[in-house]
This record gives sequence, structure tokens and C-alpha cells, in this order.
Amino acid sequence: MFGKRFPYMELRMMVTIKEIAQRAGVSPATVSRVLTNSRNVNPEIKRTILRIADESGYSPNVAARSLVKKGTKAIGVVVTNLHDPFFHDLILGFEAGAVESDYNVVFCSTMGKNEQEKQSYLKYLSNGVVDGIILYGTYRFDEVFVRELHTSGFPLILIENQVEGIRTNNFLIDNRLGQYNAVRYLHKYGHRRIAYIAGKQNKQVCAERLEGYQRAIQDLMLPDDPQYTRFLSHSSNDAGDIMEEFLRMPIDMRPTAVLCYDDAAAAQAIMRAISLGFRVPEDVSVMGFDNQTIPPSGYIGPRITSVSQPLYEIGFDSIIQLARYISDQKKEQITRTYSTTIAEKESVALCKKGVLGI
Repeated sequence: MFGKRFPYMELRMMVTIKEIAQRAGVSPATVSRVLTNSRNVNPEIKRTILRIADESGYSPNVAARSLVKKGTKAIGVVVTNLHDPFFHDLILGFEAGAVESDYNVVFCSTMGKNEQEKQSYLKYLSNGVVDGIILYGTYRFDEVFVRELHTSGFPLILIENQVEGIRTNNFLIDNRLGQYNAVRYLHKYGHRRIAYIAGKQNKQVCAERLEGYQRAIQDLMLPDDPQYTRFLSHSSNDAGDIMEEFLRMPIDMRPTAVLCYDDAAAAQAIMRAISLGFRVPEDVSVMGFDNQTIPPSGYIGPRITSVSQPLYEIGFDSIIQLARYISDQKKEQITRTYSTTIAEKESVALCKKGVLGI
């Protein structure tokens, strides 16, 4: 269901059959018989169980179908925006993994919805619609619901996030080292005044990439001027205004290279620099993160040198591993960290000493 909006559902704590049984004072088997619409249950007990299930946010009809079939053979994938070019390789990986594992994939695109609306997707999927969920690019406000899914034992993989204090299945990118190596790469090309356009810090991936940049600046003993670190206020479109602020600095302070938290921000930064009469990379080098196969929408400029992460492999592996986890009786935790590489293209050049350099 590409971007389909489901009717708003009140968000309540997830419950299991066992918890409903405890509240009703019956066995889990009795609850299962009620949810599968068995006639061999006392009508009064049945009414009590259905009332508790309804009050708890449990969907008996959907759950009953999955109980009868002993699984849906479907995996839910929740991302922020299926139409973003960034997700191209990742989605190809998800689809290839689905073919390999013989699972169907249900895509949900949150499209910037607020916290409760996003969580209603997760609640809908986890209530018998799919056998497991892959949650990509988790925001910090997702922590409460992730904890609820974990407590309920629902199969879940987090891509690009971890929740402190609980053992979830995690597929991670070494964002810190990736951005650290990006600074070292620019340093190798003679750049010493390296500015950074950082993403919003409510996403763990953005915080990690900022940490990698800061650590490299310290280790290489480069100018650690607060003016060289700016944060996006709303979206990657803000990067154009930030780039303009960098380029209007006095020439002896102006950054010779600008590192961006992702390719979308790098694209906006490059286009603004060009519109102001600067050449990229001759006058200012720009580097991104993600190495998107498809350039950001509307981008016109040199091919962006970027930190590359294996998005296709992550998508493929996450489906395969979650399918195995669902069928694994032991439910052993899955944790993977993927390395990054530098994709050298056209937006970085040697620093020009005496003009914009040192």
C-alpha cells in the first residue's frame, strides 16, 4: 500500500493474548478460541474477552485471520517517503529480498505525518496484518512504540537506529566513521576550513554524522569555529541559504569545502553556490552522504562526491533476516553494522591556496 492513509486509530498500549487472558481470568487458549470465533466458549466469557480486547486496542478480527493462517507471509516496511530518490536502491533491495524469501512486502510511507499518525501505521501493521515490521530511519519519538513492540515480542528490525536499554534487531550504518573519513578525504585534498551542514538532531543518524565530523575536526586539529557548523531548520532545502551564509563570509574565513549530512542537502548547497557565481568544485568543494543512484529532484550540477552506504544490500538483507527470525523458535537477536566507502565524483577538487584556501 504505497502511501495509503489508514483511518486514524487511537494509540493505546499493545497487549498480547496472554495479557488479555490475565485480565479476563481465563487461559490464553480460551482467548485464542474467542478471537478465532470458536463457538465452544461460554457467551458471557466471550463478551468479557471481546470487551477487554476492544478496550486494549486489540483487533480481534484481523488477529483471528492471522491465527487461523498461522501467519500472513507478509512483512511491513515503514519509511518516511517512498517517492524520495534516496529510497530507490533500498526499495529494490526490499523487493529482491521478498522474492528470495517468498514473503510479500507491505510498504507504508509516513510522508512527514505527526507522531500519533505514524504510530497508527505501526499499530495497524502489528495487529495481525503482517508477521514482522522493518522500521527505517527511526525518529527519537518512535522510542515509546518500539519499546511496546519489543515488549509484546512482535518481530521487528530497526534500520539506522537503536533504543537504549532493550535488545532489538538492528541494521546500522557506521555513520560516525563514514563522516569522519569524509573530513579526512577533504583534508587530503588540502582543505583546512571545512564547514558542515548538519541534519535535524531528532534523528539518530544525523546526530551520529555530526559526531563523526566533530571528532575528525578535533583529531586533524582543524579550525573548530562554531560558525562552520549550521543546522537545517526544516528540510534539506534550507541548505541553500546556509551555503549562501558560508560564501558571504570574509575571504580569509570562508570555508573552502562544505560537507553535508546527505546528498539532498549537498545538492541544494551546490545549486545555490552556482547561482551566486561560484564554481563547484573549483571555488568551493561540496561533499554529501548516501551516494544516491538517482540525483535529488531538480538537481543540476556536478555529480556529487559522497559517502556511499550499501542501501540495496541493507534492504535485501533485512527482509531475508527478518523472515528467518520470524520462523526461528529461539528468536536470536540480529545486529549488523555496514561500512561505508567514498564515492569519488566531480564536486571535490584540490584546495586553491592563496585564493580561497590557506
